[in-house]
Amino acid sequence: MPPETTPYALVRRKGMKNLRIRVRPADGGVAVSAPHWVPKRTIDDFVAGRSEWIARERARLATLPPPLEAGPEAEALRAELRARVAPMLARWAERMDLLPVPPFIVRRMTTRWGTCNVRTRRITFALELARKDDEKLEYVVVHELAHLIEAGHGPRFHAVMDAHLPDWKRIRRKLNGR
Repeated sequence: MPPETTPYALVRRKGMKNLRIRVRPADGGVAVSAPHWVPKRTIDDFVAGRSEWIARERARLATLPPPLEAGPEAEALRAELRARVAPMLARWAERMDLLPVPPFIVRRMTTRWGTCNVRTRRITFALELARKDDEKLEYVVVHELAHLIEAGHGPRFHAVMDAHLPDWKRIRRKLNGR
């Protein structure tokens, strides 16, 4: 089914239980994901009721640097990030008893700081992390390694994070600009 558009939102109907809203970093547009059964009026009210949050999120996104484009700057940052991640990943893999050190790659990602494929034990880091300080990078390293212990983001995952990086919630808020 093609997405519906309104003056303020892109609506995608999905097989889900709850309404979700996000502000697209590229253009500040509002995207809503909604269950198939939710009426348009409910979606309109949902978006209207979150107008203050939308304005705050747009203001926050406006302060972020533009995303990296392919080219010499991105390649230099990729090399720098690989050099920073390798020793950090090795140190944390040993601390978390996850040896051998999992392989990793760096690539441009638009919505995540990292991913972990539990089956292959391969970790992917977002190139944008090259612009972040070591504290934030360390958080992402520990977060992705924690998925090798607990795949989801439930209470057991949070316990792993608490055990290894007790201040992780504060760092995550800073990383996400909140």
